[in-house]
Amino acid sequence: MKTQLAAALVLFVICACSNQHKNSGSDNEAEFNSFLRSWETTQDAFINGDPAKWKANSSQGPDATIFGGFGGFEKGWDQVGPRYDWASSQFHASNATKTVEYLSTGVSDGLAFSVSIERSRVQTGAQSKAGELALRVTQIFRKENGSWKLLHRHADPLVEKKAPDA
Repeated sequence: MKTQLAAALVLFVICACSNQHKNSGSDNEAEFNSFLRSWETTQDAFINGDPAKWKANSSQGPDATIFGGFGGFEKGWDQVGPRYDWASSQFHASNATKTVEYLSTGVSDGLAFSVSIERSRVQTGAQSKAGELALRVTQIFRKENGSWKLLHRHADPLVEKKAPDA
């Protein structure tokens, strides 16, 4: 039930932002695109073991959520904040690299989203050396006090597409 509710929320935001995106001024879009570029440097710090900028650019309210790449889910800053600390601590290399391929973005006056593939070269857990990691990522951002903040992130491994059984 919670998964269905979360999927419905993501779909609602994407539809709402897509409709607003068509009618919104290019100023909102340009501002959000600029934010996304700075968000990528925040992500770089995160995968190099430093969650400070990530947390500073995250919504810290009771409705903040994460469906993280390490599994599970958290709701509310009291759970989300410590999970970000833990997740960032799982990356061991100090020279991890990442690229982001945006598949879709949208922005309205107060909400925005990005759907992307994030490809990283990282060392996690008990790995003895860095390896490739590709994630499917959906992020919802909300404008809070004039700044974009991460409200929800859903990341899971990108797996090979399977054909339906014939």
